[in-house]
Amino acid sequence: MTLTDAYDAIRTEIQRIRPGCRLIAVSKGQSPEKIRDLYQRGQREFGENYLQELELKAAALADLPDLRWIFIGQLQSNKIQRIVAVASEIQTAASEKHLRYIDRYAREAGKHGFPVFIEVNAGGEASKAGVTADGVPELVAKVAVGDGMTGIRLQGIMAIPPVEITDEDFLLVQKEPPELFRSMRRLADTVGMGKLSLGMSSDYRTAIAAGSDCVRIGRSLFGERQK
Repeated sequence: MTLTDAYDAIRTEIQRIRPGCRLIAVSKGQSPEKIRDLYQRGQREFGENYLQELELKAAALADLPDLRWIFIGQLQSNKIQRIVAVASEIQTAASEKHLRYIDRYAREAGKHGFPVFIEVNAGGEASKAGVTADGVPELVAKVAVGDGMTGIRLQGIMAIPPVEITDEDFLLVQKEPPELFRSMRRLADTVGMGKLSLGMSSDYRTAIAAGSDCVRIGRSLFGERQK
């Protein structure tokens, strides 16, 4: 299956399950040429994990005016200014410090209302970044306009669940999405604009069924990355 065929099939399936659900094409490790191919097919949002790679691709594709870069990698405070300068949205804010830096640099860059998601460590895994679900309300309180963070607009939460949860399990065994996914939907409803970014190549159908507003798909779209 070609890249464009895979894209058409995935986009059609997403809209069938939940019309309006955003598809972020995770282009980490992929060439600018492949991104351009999907852009010409209608895709506008691409997810990147690393600043240097993001900057190189943004420069190479600067002629595509409405292309939106979504940063989905782990944040480092000393790189946030450059990320904000290039990206249209950040989905991995995991601390008050991150939020304050994003707010500051968004205002300095004239990007008022910069979209931000709080990253949630859905399964409480030591190997993954993000705030615990219990820690989200306290962090959200820091974004109140009265606290001075007027440069950002909190969208909701982004979550990466344990790899053990897959579409195969949901589609073949379960009658409804697992409680972990449904709990992320309920948590997202309490944060900012109430958006949920949940679902990747192995579990995006389950995530959409649970009410995700945004899925981040790389492998099922581009195939395995070359090592």
